[in-house]
Amino acid sequence: MDDHRSNEDRRAADAGTRNNQTQADRLERSRLSLEKAAYDRDQRAAREARSAALAERRLAMAEQRERDRARKEASAPRRSSMSFSGGQGAKAAGDAPAPRKKKRKSAD
Repeated sequence: MDDHRSNEDRRAADAGTRNNQTQADRLERSRLSLEKAAYDRDQRAAREARSAALAERRLAMAEQRERDRARKEASAPRRSSMSFSGGQGAKAAGDAPAPRKKKRKSAD
């Protein structure tokens, strides 16, 4: 194939081709950088979403356990807060006798 252009025209065309190639490489690097940043951002958002979902499930499970515990506690028979042993002066079987108080001697 015969090239009828002058040397100057060929050099200008080659320089233009090199310039275009350099600019294309620069644009490709920029595009790849933007795509990587977007991918990293999406991955970070997905990790945060998984972490938030896990935390929400843990909280829901803890709340359910607390509700179950409260329901169980409410349904259990209550213990008496007082001990009924037959009255104030009555002694329960097996209780040790109370020590007697010593009388003071009068100073007569």
